Amino acid sequence: MNVQFVTNSKGKVIAIQLPLKDWKEVEQKLEAFNISESVKTGYKEIQQIENGQLKAKSLEQFLNEL
Repeated sequence: MNVQFVTNSKGKVIAIQLPLKDWKEVEQKLEAFNISESVKTGYKEIQQIENGQLKAKSLEQFLNEL
């Protein structure tokens, strides 16, 4: 990955640049990570509902939160 750092006049890094191909790869990995985290959160909520720690929602409530 060819990363270039952009600095201000004081030498502080204020941005980075990378080739579009590399950025697309980063985006795909972030999306996969976000999906994975959503699944983990959903699984934890199911466990809490089964243990009586969290009240189950109706499908209508769930869809209204989206």
